[in-house]
Amino acid sequence: MQSTKEVELTLFNSDPDSKLYGYKLELDKIQDELLKFGLTSNQAKVFMFLGKYGSKTSPDVCNSLNLPRTETYNVLNSLINRGIVISEFQHPTRYTALPMDKAILTMVNAAQENVNDLAKKEIILAKLWNKIPSFVGEENESTTEKFQMLQGTTRVHNKLREMINNTKNEFQIFCTETDLSKFYYSDFLDMLGSMQSDLKLIVSPTKKIPRYIRAIDETKIRILANTDVENQCFIVKDNDEVLIYLRNNEKSSKDAFAFWTNTGSLVKSMKNLFSYSWKNSLPLDFEKYIENRYN
Repeated sequence: MQSTKEVELTLFNSDPDSKLYGYKLELDKIQDELLKFGLTSNQAKVFMFLGKYGSKTSPDVCNSLNLPRTETYNVLNSLINRGIVISEFQHPTRYTALPMDKAILTMVNAAQENVNDLAKKEIILAKLWNKIPSFVGEENESTTEKFQMLQGTTRVHNKLREMINNTKNEFQIFCTETDLSKFYYSDFLDMLGSMQSDLKLIVSPTKKIPRYIRAIDETKIRILANTDVENQCFIVKDNDEVLIYLRNNEKSSKDAFAFWTNTGSLVKSMKNLFSYSWKNSLPLDFEKYIENRYN
């Protein structure tokens, strides 16, 4: 049975008129980011509470955050299992959160270990799978036109990475400055810079170019200064695939949305659009655009 003790006023339950409310809004932003590490809403809230209010007992947490007693115990145990909350040997048991930077590093390392384990399993599963004969007839082999809706940055970037790795002849990108930043932080610019295929990149609109674009040969980049669409981004691979961002830089990463297809008519249309844009764009002058960025 939950305690009937009056709930303590904290950063987490402050009223809009209180001085603490501004901090609560910042905590809400941090909570949204912690959810990306796989924490639940209550796990993130309890972790932040311990981080800002120090060592607490389970009843302290239960009362301050107005959580059910059983759920509070479950949340604390899950945070201990993740290695970001530590229990102290005393009665009653007290709980302490790791500093934010160490907690993030702990979760990142755990995620990396999980990825490494999955990679090892991929090799094993592939070997087992290949031992089993395939019964797909030649008439079913894929020359059919396909499409795929991609929700979230991870799925979009996985498809983009696959397209880069499978390019044989040419790779064409039409994007904005904001897209360049996303490509940089996902290591795509390095991948593009090392491509042996014919790469062409149009940036539109732009008044400045970040220095890290130097990873790509200047002659492969052009600027289209005037356009009515300020968030357009699409990628064409060879003559057989196109990826079009439908929701892009004005949305958060989890809301990124793209459309991929190998439909010949659409691929041809987007290639024609790219060719027209390339002819009507200007060569990139690194010094001019980088100078604009820092003045």
